[in-house]
Amino acid sequence: STSSNDAPPESRDNVNDTPMEDASATAAASSPPKPTPPPKQPPTSKYQAFPTYYFDPGQYNSPTVSIYVPLEGIGQHDKSKITCQFTPSSFDLVVSDFEGKSYRLVNDNLEKDIEPSKSKYVVKPNKIIIKLGKVKGEYSYDHWTQLTAKKAKRKDAVGKREKDDPAAGIMDLMRDMYEEGDDNMKKMIGETMYKQRTGQLDKMDPMAGMGGMGDFGGI
Repeated sequence: STSSNDAPPESRDNVNDTPMEDASATAAASSPPKPTPPPKQPPTSKYQAFPTYYFDPGQYNSPTVSIYVPLEGIGQHDKSKITCQFTPSSFDLVVSDFEGKSYRLVNDNLEKDIEPSKSKYVVKPNKIIIKLGKVKGEYSYDHWTQLTAKKAKRKDAVGKREKDDPAAGIMDLMRDMYEEGDDNMKKMIGETMYKQRTGQLDKMDPMAGMGGMGDFGGI
């Protein structure tokens, strides 16, 4: 009978100790903040390239060129997570949180300038189609042969190509000549470019400062 009377205190001690330990362990576990971000956050912060895309220059006088971006099941995706921004010299397509991944296709060195107001994107069941509005010249639309220009084009602060400046083409030519010329040519072009930047030369004819080569700017 003595052992049976001693048992309840022991069991009571055990019963009392257990919740105290559990409570302290629970408090310790819950006190530090959990650094694990939501599942959708990692793909949003880091983009990857689309598996592939195709460029279609269209007909010679068609008003747009097209980029086809295949992505199986994209038509079922939340449309608010598909965006495409256009500037006169670029487009930027972003698909966020699609099947645990985020994709981006950006090109800021297009072969030709585009009309942002006439550019758009269309989401199909298994692909996205980007249509870039061509710039129309005096007689017809610009003719594209490829999506990306072979050579990087310099842009001003608002993203427009420097070719809008009448002297920009001449300055680009001078830079090319400087890079490929001999020491005498580099010296001559360097002095001319310096004078042009400091306003000592006619902005419309910067090559006038290169002696007999001034007429070359009229080509």
